[in-house]
Amino acid sequence: MQRIVRVFVSALLASTALAHVSMKSPCVRYTPFCDSCPELPPGQSLDNNINAPIGTHESITQPLCKYTTPYAKAAAHWTAGSTVSVEFNPHAAVHGGGHAEFSLSYDMGKTFVVIHRELRYCFTGGPSSSNTGTQLSYAIPLPADLPSGDRVIFAWTWINAIGNREFYMNCADVAISGKDGGSFSGPQMLVANYGPDTPLIPEFNGNYETGIDLYNSRPVVTVTGTSYNNGSAPAVPHGAYGAGSPSTPIPTQTPMATIPVSSAPSVPYSTAPTPTAAGYSGGNPLPSHESLTVPATGGSYRSHAISAGSARYRARIAGKYKATRCMHR
Repeated sequence: MQRIVRVFVSALLASTALAHVSMKSPCVRYTPFCDSCPELPPGQSLDNNINAPIGTHESITQPLCKYTTPYAKAAAHWTAGSTVSVEFNPHAAVHGGGHAEFSLSYDMGKTFVVIHRELRYCFTGGPSSSNTGTQLSYAIPLPADLPSGDRVIFAWTWINAIGNREFYMNCADVAISGKDGGSFSGPQMLVANYGPDTPLIPEFNGNYETGIDLYNSRPVVTVTGTSYNNGSAPAVPHGAYGAGSPSTPIPTQTPMATIPVSSAPSVPYSTAPTPTAAGYSGGNPLPSHESLTVPATGGSYRSHAISAGSARYRARIAGKYKATRCMHR
C-alpha cells in the first residue's frame, strides 16, 4: 500500500484567503490533503492547486471533475440508505458561502444526478461576507433506492457568493452497495460559470436568491447501476474513465415535477426557463437541503474541453500557493 507523507509549508496553512475550497473526505482525485487516498494512477501526480476552481464564466481551465482518470480502487465504500460524512479542507476561503450540490454518476461522468443540496449558505450557515467557513463538514443521506456500483463518481460542485464568477468541482471514486441493476432518478447537476456557453450566476451582493431559479428548473435524469463487488471491479484503462467528452450529445430531458419544500425556507421562486445554451433547459421548482428522488427518465450530461484560456488562468493562480511537498514511499 502506498504511504504518502505530506510536509505542509507553514505559510500555506496560514494563507486561507488564497486557498479557495476543496473536498477532503471522501478522498478526491489527486488531492494532497488526504492521507488515506488510493494509489495514484500511472503517470499522474498530486495537485497542489486542488482548491482552485475548474473554470470561470469566461474560460474553462480543467474538465469536469478536474481529472478524468480515476483511482484504481474506490476511495470509500458506502451503503444505500446510510448517511455519509463529507469534509472539506480547513485551509479554505469560502467567499461568503453560496450554492452547492452533491451528485452521483454511474456512467463515467456523463450523467450526474443530484442527491443533496446546500443552497445559499454552504460553508457559512447564513448570510456572510467572510472568507472563513463556519461549517466545513456535512452529513449527506444516501437515498435508500440507489443502485449498486463499484465505480461511482461522487461529485461536489459549488458556486461562490462573493468574488470572481467561478465554478468548483471535486470528484471522489466510491463503491455503493444498493440495488443490483437498479436505477435512480433526480435533478441533473447544474453547471454554471464554466465557460461562456453555460449560464452566468452573478455575484450575490447580499441577495442569496441569486441563481436559485436555475437550480429550481433542472431537468430529471436517471442513472442505472450494475452490481456491488466490494469495489473490486477490474481497473479501468488509463484515461478511459472520467467526466464525459465534449462530443457527448445532450438529448431532450424530461422536466421535473414540482416537489414540496419541507426544510428549506418558503420563498417565491421564479419558474422561468433557464438559458438554453449548452442544453440547459427549463422546468419546475425542486427543493433545497433535501435528498431528492423523482421517478422519471433522462439522458446524459456533457463535459467540456479545456479552453485556450487555461494557460493564462493557471499563470494567474500559480502565485497564490506555496509548494506542498509530497513524498511517496
